[in-house]
Amino acid sequence: MSQQALHLMLPADAGWLAAERPENPLVTTVLLRVQGLTAARLREFLHVYWGAWERFHFRPEPYAGYWRWQESANFDVRQHLDIVLDRFTAPQQQPWINAVISQPLPIYRPLWKFWLAPNAVGGGLLLLRIHHCYADSASLAQLFEQLFTASPQQHPVLYGAAHPADLDRWLQCAKNWLSERVFGAEGPPPENDAVQMAAAAGELPGTFRSSAATALELAGQLGSYLAQPDDSPSNLSRPLTGQRQCCWSAAIPDASLQAAAQTLGVSSRDVLAACLTAALRAQLGLSPQALEQAQINLLLPVDVRPQLPASLRPALSEPGNGSGSERLLLPIDGDSFVERVYRIKQEVRRLRDSLQPLLTWGLTACSAFLPEMIKQTPLWPFAARPSAALASFDGAGVVRYLAGCRVDELVAWSPQIADAGISVTACRYAGQLRLTVVADHSANLDVQRFQSDCMVALNQALVSHLDN
Repeated sequence: MSQQALHLMLPADAGWLAAERPENPLVTTVLLRVQGLTAARLREFLHVYWGAWERFHFRPEPYAGYWRWQESANFDVRQHLDIVLDRFTAPQQQPWINAVISQPLPIYRPLWKFWLAPNAVGGGLLLLRIHHCYADSASLAQLFEQLFTASPQQHPVLYGAAHPADLDRWLQCAKNWLSERVFGAEGPPPENDAVQMAAAAGELPGTFRSSAATALELAGQLGSYLAQPDDSPSNLSRPLTGQRQCCWSAAIPDASLQAAAQTLGVSSRDVLAACLTAALRAQLGLSPQALEQAQINLLLPVDVRPQLPASLRPALSEPGNGSGSERLLLPIDGDSFVERVYRIKQEVRRLRDSLQPLLTWGLTACSAFLPEMIKQTPLWPFAARPSAALASFDGAGVVRYLAGCRVDELVAWSPQIADAGISVTACRYAGQLRLTVVADHSANLDVQRFQSDCMVALNQALVSHLDN
């Protein structure tokens, strides 16, 4: 039977299944507040539009030491939608979401599910949980952009995609790309081509030096990455349990953050990382003396699609995975916001030429092929456990409509990749910015207080910008 008939998964997708563990399922959660959305309207919308992406009809299944997509028999979107009729008040909404995100998705169906609470106070809540093997955050954000419309009278126009997965072609393209990075665009000469080998012999010294330097750089960065130590022990380094708590902040204008970052000469992510650092100081449970010696890293997911060749790059219009990550050492001992943000800027500058994002993307893909004993090694392929993660979820810049209903809010919670003790996501939608926080119960963390500390630090930074 051909690989196409078997629907063998691409390594970039299968790696996320190999990297997860029962106590830390790698599932992304998206929450939308949609006005007037009914169960009947949502069922029809999911059947026509969401189901147009063939990938969502398949579930991942172990196969001969690897993974394949298994088409779900008698697929029905109604099996992936729960209607909750409770009139959740504002204080009741967070506990409900905490309960939902701590539930495992059933493995005998495709690993995604919607919940609709149409009677929630403030507007109906639509919750989606989907495994990372289907799509990363950038892909999900683009998928929702295709489902959204500019007015309630419109219908999605460009949506859906077939589900091709040619593993042989992907592996050959990956081999060619790696060869080009080491040997250059020409690649190594064919072994049986005497003419080309003779012509290449004259250029051998220079070619060898260039190839050797590239190979040594790759090996050096890989070795440095794999040799990274774990963060300093804290309440964020305790083993995960799979039981989680989450929250999300009120909105602030994203333009204010961008203006403050521009004035400081840093990126908006640098500003958010500095605010997160301030909130972490109070939550780590470390003495002032221990803070000075502490090594606390922040994991930053990075979209590597621009660095990949077209043959390996998953299209944003299709569900897929094209993200790596890098580790940012936080100035946890910094005494002021200005000190923290500029030290973060210097650390980001140091990482500018780093291959960490591509290495983690590649290691994640490779992990799908490893023996089970190595797959079960804690934190493979992320090398070391960070204390926190900071991701982003960029929605539409203006208000959109879903199934003819106005979407007032859109936030997401990213998985706790590499067993990060706490995961923060900067969510942008309709010109507004919200921060979401998710943490495992083992951290013994008040996520609401942590999120509040982040927002206090952020608002202080914005006020300082206005004063200047």
